Amino acid sequence: MPRKSSKTQVAVAPVPVALTPAIAAAPRGRASWSGMLRLSLVAVPVKAYPAASSSEAVHFNQLHADCGQRIAYEKRCPVHGVVEAAEIVKGYQYAPGQYVVIDADELESLRSAQDKALSLERFVDAREIDPVAFSGRCLYLLPESPAAQRPYLLLAEAMHQRRKWAVGRVAMSGHRQVVLVRPHGRMLAMDVLHDPGQLRSSAWLEAELQPLETSPEELQLAGMLIDSASGAVDWAQYRDDMPDKLAALVEAKVAGREVAPPADEPLQVLKLLDALKQSVACTQSQAAEVGKRKSQRRTA
Repeated sequence: MPRKSSKTQVAVAPVPVALTPAIAAAPRGRASWSGMLRLSLVAVPVKAYPAASSSEAVHFNQLHADCGQRIAYEKRCPVHGVVEAAEIVKGYQYAPGQYVVIDADELESLRSAQDKALSLERFVDAREIDPVAFSGRCLYLLPESPAAQRPYLLLAEAMHQRRKWAVGRVAMSGHRQVVLVRPHGRMLAMDVLHDPGQLRSSAWLEAELQPLETSPEELQLAGMLIDSASGAVDWAQYRDDMPDKLAALVEAKVAGREVAPPADEPLQVLKLLDALKQSVACTQSQAAEVGKRKSQRRTA
């Protein structure tokens, strides 16, 4: 009689379906960082790849208004004039007009073996992390070699099982940065956090808020609005359409056509209770219309 395997398979939360095609089609590109992912004595060689692409971002060039030529920025020495990039070094100003030159090898020598690794120091529940701490930079971690896949996947599954995220530190871009490592599908993702010392307290702003004076009816209506808009998110609807609009504008200007601006919808200023009542009525009407169309399709 064949023996049953003692290994268990862990159910892993899938990547949102709406995001899967874009991620699957994206090229890996160049790694932004590589090093050891360390948890106690466990060390996994990994590489980090940017999670977001900036290739579709809108970029403008500065032009001379009189002739339309692009503005050039030359690096100049006040003594020798224009200098090439290869002639430029980094220097630290230790006194007015006095600099000490620091080269890349000297900076690298300051990094210890611990600095060169991504050390997972503390595991926390996701709800313990205030979103204000996120800097907006996210990277996907990938094992660097086939041999590194097993410990990498094991760590990812263990974090999934316990629903834990890990706080750690890593040296990137010349700084020792605080990061958050979290499960992402079968992978691990790394979010760069703001330096705790740079986060501003919101207490002084919160102190300017007046005490809440509201009625049970207002709270109930606000809750109904929230409930009506709750559900799964179709991320495809949140795509930035500004590059498409810019492309249309450029095409029209090159062809000498005028582009009509979008019509502005008049904004009504209502009292809070009236605004809540009208909003709830509108959402209920829309929900009824959607339900009617679904019913008609089923009976057709």
